[in-house]
Amino acid sequence: MRLYSKITRRAFFYLIGLLFAGISSAKSVNILGTKHNRIKEWNDILKEAKKFPFIKALYSRRSRRFGWGMEIPSGPLKFKSDKPPIGLDAFENAFIISSGIGISGWHNGIPFSSSQDGLCSYNVRFTGRTFPCTAGIGNMDLFYTNDNGTYFVSTRNGDGSNPWKISQDSEAEKLIAQVNEHTKKLSNTRIQLSRDGTNFSAHNIWNGNKEGSTLYIPVSNVAEQLIAMLFIVVESGYLVYDDLSKRNAGNLTKYLNSQLLQKDRKYPLSYLEQYTLTQCAVEMGTMGQNMALSLQPLGLGGWFYSGINPFSIMGLKVKKGQPGLGFNFEFNDDWGVPNPTGISDLYHSMSPPHFNSMTEAVDMFIEKKFGENGAFRGQNHPYKNDTFTDNANLPSKETIECVSEIAEYIYKEYGKFPGTVPSIFVRYYIQAQRLETDYYDKFFKPGAYTETHKANVERWSRQDI
Repeated sequence: MRLYSKITRRAFFYLIGLLFAGISSAKSVNILGTKHNRIKEWNDILKEAKKFPFIKALYSRRSRRFGWGMEIPSGPLKFKSDKPPIGLDAFENAFIISSGIGISGWHNGIPFSSSQDGLCSYNVRFTGRTFPCTAGIGNMDLFYTNDNGTYFVSTRNGDGSNPWKISQDSEAEKLIAQVNEHTKKLSNTRIQLSRDGTNFSAHNIWNGNKEGSTLYIPVSNVAEQLIAMLFIVVESGYLVYDDLSKRNAGNLTKYLNSQLLQKDRKYPLSYLEQYTLTQCAVEMGTMGQNMALSLQPLGLGGWFYSGINPFSIMGLKVKKGQPGLGFNFEFNDDWGVPNPTGISDLYHSMSPPHFNSMTEAVDMFIEKKFGENGAFRGQNHPYKNDTFTDNANLPSKETIECVSEIAEYIYKEYGKFPGTVPSIFVRYYIQAQRLETDYYDKFFKPGAYTETHKANVERWSRQDI
């Protein structure tokens, strides 16, 4: 049956895109009067994806920037796609997200530290995910935006006893449902930024966050990461020293006198904060690589990049009609850039203005770990014996007071926490889109894309469905 005999090829594709993109349930849909069950197709794709070799995904991973509906307006590679910008469907989206921050079970914690008695309690969460996280702190989450809206996905406190394993060929529906369970829709529109050099790097103006694409935005709570690192540093006896102001990071004399801290073990504050930010960046990079690899078995184009202004994405230009993600910012003439602190009641830094003080933030951090439902007091953990977590001792009152003193010093000295790096970090993006193979066929030697990319184009271009 030729479904589009009375409409143009481009209009047909566009209608199909409107109907398929954003499907979020496992129901049959009616396309131009023809009943079409997407579930079988998704499960067939999943079956093939499970067979896709890791080495093949690794060595076929490329930045494939030209998607359906895009145009290079000038230059030797000038080209205009004749295909409409059809977005990802629900299964493709769920597959990519689960590769980035899917719940893989429980992680095994850190078994021992010479700086602590009993079970080492560095980690904040036991949720295992598809990327590594420093010391089990695990605060990384994900935003994404496409033609259907803007979304927030959080798995940081997910139930590790219910991992997102694809154990059967008929579980595409289950994967979609698992992702949806952890997703909150923030708006009905794509993040729209003016296409100029203030929002995009020059080489990303033509294709970054374009219609038909999905832009994935990893986010990290650097403030929480630093509090966790301060406990590790203090419990190891290090004296946090503000190397920029040339003094101890707070009134730490009594902690030196008690030998909680060692005067000959100085830890430069600027280095500690750079180290903490680097941890977050590496986690984002690993997440991005996982998601880029997941594009290969699906046959999608896309790439991992940093060429969009993160402050614009977060919402710094709200007064110019570009609200972005809706983040709050703090401003200070002494800072080179504004400081993002997050979105109230959704995702925010573990620091003022979302807490009255850093002492209150530190207390909340302790509650996360050792409160009634905390990692070391609840029942959600990887150990066979529930009594194992009883051996994880609450940090001493002196340790908590010392960390609070350092945290208060940083905030008062620099006007924010952390003092020299952002409270919330957004910098990298993973973009996915349908690949315009005609462009690569015209300009590049064979091998620019794989058979799965060809199959995806054929699947979405075929006339008989």
